[in-house]
Amino acid sequence: MYSTQIYIYQQIQRVLVLDTTDGDVFDRRWDPVYAKKLTINKGVDNVILFEFINQDQKPVNITGSDLRFKLINLAGTAQLIEKDMVIINATFGRAKVTLTAAETTEFPAEPSSYSIERASGNLVEAVFVDAQAQGRGDVDIVDSVKPAFLPSQLVTIPTIYGPETYIDPVWNSNYPDWALNPPGAYGNVYNDPQRFSSHVPTNGTSFTTFQMEMDHYTGNVKVQGAQNYESVWADVTEVQSYYNKSGADYINVVGYHPLLRLVSDQWPGTQQVQLATATANGVSGVITAITINQAGYGYLAPPKISIIGLGAGAVAEAEVTGGQVSAINVINGGSGYVANPQQTNQVAVIGISRGAIISILVR
Repeated sequence: MYSTQIYIYQQIQRVLVLDTTDGDVFDRRWDPVYAKKLTINKGVDNVILFEFINQDQKPVNITGSDLRFKLINLAGTAQLIEKDMVIINATFGRAKVTLTAAETTEFPAEPSSYSIERASGNLVEAVFVDAQAQGRGDVDIVDSVKPAFLPSQLVTIPTIYGPETYIDPVWNSNYPDWALNPPGAYGNVYNDPQRFSSHVPTNGTSFTTFQMEMDHYTGNVKVQGAQNYESVWADVTEVQSYYNKSGADYINVVGYHPLLRLVSDQWPGTQQVQLATATANGVSGVITAITINQAGYGYLAPPKISIIGLGAGAVAEAEVTGGQVSAINVINGGSGYVANPQQTNQVAVIGISRGAIISILVR
């Protein structure tokens, strides 16, 4: 089991200030061995402690001083914030500034700079903050504690002429790669091709999540990656199989791949399926029963049942036994369904489909 140590760290900066008890000029260069940057983490409270010292590394008494902390953008053209500092111990030259979570939210996540202004009596002076004895020090504003919000990107599963639409079922090498194997729609026997989502540039990200919203979906899903738009695509995740799945699920991709795409193989393996057919019967606009006309074969899970007609609210679910649709149970009969003039008890068309991935988000 992997373990690591965690430290509660206080940022304490030592800064140089004139000590009027010893004179009002610096007589030599202050050159510490190590001058560290400040770090401001966005989205959380930042408490930064300062120790005011002289060139002899001794504390400066800051009694009676008014201290102002200023944060400046990378270009040096705008002040991001200015705050009064709180003196903790004047004798030992200790003060702090607190940047609240709300205040840091609008800061740009980039290298910036800061300065401290000290007013004492009639004198207003700059505090020297780094190894070069300058009045402005370096600070990194980062998203390391609370990352910036990244909206999810909508990804589509295309077909040649739109959703669920294909050209003649003949292999054509001029098709795009996501449609090289159109369905073999001879009679009512189907062998679906793989379908590929639109390509997703990762922009250097080494962890990507695809979230799928499924509606009675049965099939396999995986993610493929490529170096560029002309490269050969390769699998970068394991295959995830679903059986009559409704609701959301996700696939995580670990590792850097310049391009990614989601692959949907509607029916696992090479199994073929002959679609079942059924008829809806009803009385007074209410669906009362669904009769199976053709049980079909090759079903790995119950298919999606859609009730289509001049009415609303009807819901039905299928049962599968031995790869065939053995029953379609009416869960809600709905209302307002109009009978077929030629068949008075047939009030709606029954759609039996293999479900679908209805939306994909990626971030």
